[in-house]
Amino acid sequence: MFKTRSRVSGNFVVKELLKIMQTDWHTLANIIGLQLAKETFNLRHPLGAKNGQPDRLRQVSLRITDMCNLRCHTCGQWGDNGFLLGKSLKDLKKSEVPVEIYKRFVDQIVAEGWLPLWYIWGGEPMMYPDIFELLKYIAARKMPITMVTNGTHVAEQADEFIDTCKILWLSVDGPNAEIHNQQRPGVSDKVDNFKAVKAALETLSEAKKRRKSVFPYVVPISVVAKYNIDYLMDIYKFTSQYADAHIFYLSWWIDQQSATQHSADFKRRFGFEPHTHLGWIGGWKDFDHAVVFDRFEELRRYSNEQQKCPPLMYPSLGSADDIKRYYTDHRATFGYDQCVSPYMTMEVDSNGDVSLCRDYHDYIIGNINHLTASEIWYGEAAQKFRSSISTEGLMPVCTRCCGLMGY
Repeated sequence: MFKTRSRVSGNFVVKELLKIMQTDWHTLANIIGLQLAKETFNLRHPLGAKNGQPDRLRQVSLRITDMCNLRCHTCGQWGDNGFLLGKSLKDLKKSEVPVEIYKRFVDQIVAEGWLPLWYIWGGEPMMYPDIFELLKYIAARKMPITMVTNGTHVAEQADEFIDTCKILWLSVDGPNAEIHNQQRPGVSDKVDNFKAVKAALETLSEAKKRRKSVFPYVVPISVVAKYNIDYLMDIYKFTSQYADAHIFYLSWWIDQQSATQHSADFKRRFGFEPHTHLGWIGGWKDFDHAVVFDRFEELRRYSNEQQKCPPLMYPSLGSADDIKRYYTDHRATFGYDQCVSPYMTMEVDSNGDVSLCRDYHDYIIGNINHLTASEIWYGEAAQKFRSSISTEGLMPVCTRCCGLMGY
């Protein structure tokens, strides 16, 4: 009945609850409602939602642009095997959804009585020209916004983020320019992303103090991989001077065997072959997995001793053996064996295509340029996908997906 779900640290919730209560009840209600909806899904759907009927829309995820000034090695889009490699930048840019269409989409969602959390990402969302026009439009309608960024131009727009965003997820993969930029190289040698990250952390911290603002929570995200496994403490000591929490992601990955199995299973279910999962095949899992758990224990001890922001492992695994299995056995789910994200979250691509999978968005259920939010959410294509997940279970690719283990 009760399944493993992604959860925010209890200690962090208790610590921050009073701050949020005093400043923003809308955000508090949204966060609590989302978590309760996940936790009670099976109680509310005793038959397993096999007919594909969704809950109310709880989250909208906008992959607002494919444009990015970095070529990070672990990225499934522009990384070593990314599914966007070889695509025409001109064509990708031309197909981006105009801000007026996004505003119409926002209005449709509000008209349905939905007030979801908005998760903005990319590519690099700061490369979408009308990003703050859209963020202000959403924020004015009392819907909380979170955004993932590599730090580009964040320092210059610190006040805009305070005005619009509740959480800013900031990618940080090294404690200094040498390590960070090696993993997150720019499209040219002129790009120094670590400089942008450092400026973003410093400037946001100063701006929040100046304006006496709780928001945005600044939450660095680090992907645990072979190039930085020996520097996790250094990364944390650097970010914890400025951050409200720090997430360490165990790498999303897929091996060739699982990728082949997924292609066959997906085609059997839906009649065509997927391709986005191929962007996550890579060798960044080749390091001593046994040390990862010990590194996290060190981080937690240091955080408690120094009263620093909490370090969070995603997915949260409880032993060294589990972490080793995570990196060596793609089939292992650690209790994350039911995905509820398709019943609560709409994933919108940069061209307006909508899917129900954040990382593996091959199955399209509509497009916001042509259909309303309601038509897409309750449509036949969406119901077919949800029904397949409920009746046939997870697909091979799902076991290392943010929608399953991070939602």
